[in-house]
Amino acid sequence: MIWRSLKLAVLASLVALTGASCGPRKPARQPNVVLIVIDSLRADHLAYYGYDVDTTPFLSTVIPRGVAFRRVHSTSSWAAPAAASLVTSLYPAQHGVHSGVLATRTLQDIDPRVTLNRLPAGVGTMAEALRGAGYSTWGVSDDVDVSPDLGFDRGFDRFEHRTEIGASVVNAIVRGWAGEIRGAAPYFLYIHYSDPRRPYVTRAPWYTPRRREREDAMAAYDSEISYVDDHVRALYELLGWDRDTWLIVMSVHGEEFRDHGDWYHGRTLHGEVLSVPLIFASAAGDLKPRRVEEPISIVDVLPTVREIAGLAPDPADMGLSLMPVIRGDASPSLDRVVFAELRSPPWYGGREIKAAMRGHLKYVLTLPDREELFNIAADPGESRDLAWNRPDLRAELRGEIERLEAEAPRYADEPLRVVIDPRTVERLRSAVYAN
Repeated sequence: MIWRSLKLAVLASLVALTGASCGPRKPARQPNVVLIVIDSLRADHLAYYGYDVDTTPFLSTVIPRGVAFRRVHSTSSWAAPAAASLVTSLYPAQHGVHSGVLATRTLQDIDPRVTLNRLPAGVGTMAEALRGAGYSTWGVSDDVDVSPDLGFDRGFDRFEHRTEIGASVVNAIVRGWAGEIRGAAPYFLYIHYSDPRRPYVTRAPWYTPRRREREDAMAAYDSEISYVDDHVRALYELLGWDRDTWLIVMSVHGEEFRDHGDWYHGRTLHGEVLSVPLIFASAAGDLKPRRVEEPISIVDVLPTVREIAGLAPDPADMGLSLMPVIRGDASPSLDRVVFAELRSPPWYGGREIKAAMRGHLKYVLTLPDREELFNIAADPGESRDLAWNRPDLRAELRGEIERLEAEAPRYADEPLRVVIDPRTVERLRSAVYAN
């Protein structure tokens, strides 16, 4: 069957990636695992990824001691589906989380029968895997969609969810747990900062005003990145992440500043919203610092965390462990295809967009029939559409999307009826409609 062929192709990539490795290397002592997600952080606004401003002076001291992946594809440009892929190693077509809380509430105004899609009960999460391996599990999320309503609290011993409270309050929550966390090693700590997302707050001392709207918005955005970086530094020092800890810093989607005519995110699958940073740093000091230029996906993070914790691979994972790459034993395969999908929220037209990336090629299908093809190595800004020059590649990559959707295992939705406080809805709407 077709899906069997696809799985064999993934396994072939796994063999190529792992080389002679026969499985996870059981650590002598399980390290702490800290996963920090900085919402709306696009990769090209970090100095280590080529930006001309050092927006992360603290992380810039950590990154050279770790491994930075410079071509990381998210699975969506919206937090709910992308974060669901991060914690399950499944694509949106499989886990079924397509809309967040606000989008669902907006649709409920049109059809009261609409329910919230959430992580299916039969799908394991990163926190569940690590708790099963003996970790204490802690999580704090400042994103409206990375919430218990969508199932993101599963597997956590302690999970605190707020909505756009800012990094200072997030840090205050973690500081309140600090004594317990230190005494509960090994621990898994997940932190999801909502900064820097629109509407941007001008953060002193990092913000310098600009005359033009776009440049001033980016200056405010950059100041928020620096603000979060300073808060990461504070927790790093408080909890001693330079000892017995793997630190993973990333985002699940980027941000657009009229790169393709719009603001914010959740409208397209172009690089500015789909390309995210991903950094692994080990306190053990046993990594060969490097930058990895070959493309990977955020679905690879969970399999990597499994190996860090000494767990066996899960055959349900669509991602591959990056540990052979992190150790310097191998490089990612350029033949592998990774996917992304977006069902844009109602206020952005409710469009359905799909993408397949292989090596330097990126194919984008906006349903029903708009097709685009880019060489993202030669054209990182995705301004030159090659679709009609290469119908063979267009058809080949569209076939990969169709094959995934036809044959990849899908997991039953677990819909939930939710009603959000009207004041919260209005505040969130004013933020996203402001662009």
